[in-house]
Amino acid sequence: MTFYRIRFLTSMIMVITLGGCTGKLDYIRPVTDPRVENSKIIDKHREAVWNAAVPTLGKQFFVINNLDKSSGFINLSYTGDPEAYVDCGRIVSYVKNLRGERTYDFAGAKAEQSYEVMNDAGLFFIQRKMSLDGRVNIVFEEIGPDRTRVTANTRYVLSRYLQIQDLTRQYSGQNTNNSITFNSGSGASFPATGGRATECVATGKLERDILSLIN
Repeated sequence: MTFYRIRFLTSMIMVITLGGCTGKLDYIRPVTDPRVENSKIIDKHREAVWNAAVPTLGKQFFVINNLDKSSGFINLSYTGDPEAYVDCGRIVSYVKNLRGERTYDFAGAKAEQSYEVMNDAGLFFIQRKMSLDGRVNIVFEEIGPDRTRVTANTRYVLSRYLQIQDLTRQYSGQNTNNSITFNSGSGASFPATGGRATECVATGKLERDILSLIN
């Protein structure tokens, strides 16, 4: 097949794919207030609170990495689906071409999502994955003879993987990996990929879930 024949066929594929098509990509920023209450006071002696907390935390889906009873310190981790613990806003993509109309509307922190994006550069198919590695420091403080303050502070490491395929020009996938870090009560942003940067903030649910187990 000659070079000009290949160019002609490629041009025809682009015309067929893009003819009469439109697309729109919207990003809705997080609505979560990142300020969280990450401590509680328990009317019990610190040793009693500690002795009850360690086996309870060990039975949950958290992993206890290390602990030190003398200083009242526990470090544990959570790895997995970030959607419950992080708000990354919403992504809405609308695509219309000869195949019909499609609308993709999903949480930016969703663990896995496939969708299409259409813009001036063409039509793209995206496979998107998100994962969270949260490291939580829990501190038990004796603030009175029978009063203990328990505080949970989390270091969030949020990772995003994108595989982008150019459907217009039949290009193979392009992969990108990014990670951002932030602490309890704050957030950070992923770099923009064909649109606005994706903002992510901690919801505070991870800290609340942990504190609810300690009584």
